[in-house]
Order: sequence, then C-alpha cells, then structure tokens
Amino acid sequence: MDKNNFLSIGEVAKITGASIFSLRYYEKIKILKPAVIDPDSGYRYYSFEQIFHIQIIMICVELDIPLKELQQFADEEGVIDHLSLLAYGKKIAEGKLQNIHRGIRFIDSMKQKITLAEKYQHEQKIYTRDIPEKLFYVLPYEKPFDNTNPLEVVKAFVGFEYSDSDYAGELVEFGLMCIYLPSKVERFAFVELEKRNDTADIKVIPNGSYFCTQNESISIEQTPQIFTDQLKGNASFLAIETAFIASKYEVGKPISELRVIGLP
Repeated sequence: MDKNNFLSIGEVAKITGASIFSLRYYEKIKILKPAVIDPDSGYRYYSFEQIFHIQIIMICVELDIPLKELQQFADEEGVIDHLSLLAYGKKIAEGKLQNIHRGIRFIDSMKQKITLAEKYQHEQKIYTRDIPEKLFYVLPYEKPFDNTNPLEVVKAFVGFEYSDSDYAGELVEFGLMCIYLPSKVERFAFVELEKRNDTADIKVIPNGSYFCTQNESISIEQTPQIFTDQLKGNASFLAIETAFIASKYEVGKPISELRVIGLP
C-alpha cells in the first residue's frame, strides 16, 4: 500500500472538521468504510474522494438526520448511493427551511402585535381599538363562561390540526366569544385562522372600532354591565375575550382583553 495515495484519519479530520471520534463512529455504524486498513497497525486511511462523502454526512448531522438512517443508503460493502442520500437530505432540509420561515413569520407577527398593543398597555379605562376582520374556528359552549379556566379553552382544540392552507405561521388569537342577541346568548371557544378552512366551523369577525378593557379577572359574561354606556342602542353585539399580548409579561398574572362591537 502506497500511503502517499491516501489520507490518514488525522488528516481527514483536519480537512473536513470531523473529529477522529466521529470518523470512527461513522465506520462503526457502517456509513463510512475506510479505503484501506493497515493490517499491521490497524490505522485507517481514506481516499480523496471520500472527503465529499464525509461532507455529506456532516451536512446530515447539521440537519439532525439520525445517522443510523443513513445506513439505508449503504450496502454491505459500504458502497453509498449518493444520489438517493442527497435527495433524502434535500427533502429534510426543505422541511426544516419551511419550519424556519414559519418561525420567522411568527416572530415578526408577534413583534407587530406587541408594538400595536403597547399604546394600550396598562389602560385603566375603556378604550377603542380598530381591529381588522378575522376568521375564527369556533366550538360551541352550552354553559356560561363564569370562572372558566383558560386551559379548558386550549384543551377544547386538542386534536385540531392546522395545515399550511389554514395557518401561515402568524401569531393567532384564541379565547372566548359571545354573540349577544335579544333573545339569547351564543357562546363559543375560538382559535383564529389565517385562511378560510372549508371543513371547519368558521365565523367571520367584523372589522371595526371595538370598545375594549383589560384586567386580570374580567369575564366575558360581564360584558353588558362593563359596557353599559357604550352599548346603548345596540340590541345585538359581539364580545371577545382573549389574552393581551404585552411587551413585558409577568408570569402568574396574565392580562385579558375584553372587546365588544355592536352588530347590525
């Protein structure tokens, strides 16, 4: 064996950035077979071409692809199907990139909503907010919302899955909604959708100027009493109770915002 035609494991480690321990582990799980093993010393030697294979493995590591999954692309002789491996790696990378973009959209949405809400933070009186039209996926509630645990609202939506057509990674709202009519009150738990889902029970929440108040202990059931003056002349109105997204959040003291708007 002419060692000048091969790279030692130490040289490969320096060239690729992979540790010697990692290179030995790749061999152990049969995804990187040394080109030559010296029968006398047991030293491992690698060909120049294997550097590219090691780089592929390292990219898979960065993508959090379990290395044992790579075994499916190698035969008993250690021959690697690089084309299939690259296609698999690309699929994983695209999925992670999609999740990253969704996360960035969520962060941008949260920053935007916090910035918008800052002007209303710590308001001690009733104020008005212009709120755009929203789409809510709703679940009917038969009983009053007095002393409703917020966790009950969250649990109500366990099993409901967003798809990319429903949810664009934005910061959505969830909470309680009441439609006050002259003869009855319709109650719902809701979660906001970014896009219409024809398979869900959707309600379109009107845009407009909402009367709002915020507190730690407000209840949507108190809407008629809280907004007595503001609701004069409205036989029907919509009330929404949701979390107030503040720039500074005190654990254990969540703030809710109660919104109300008259209905035609």
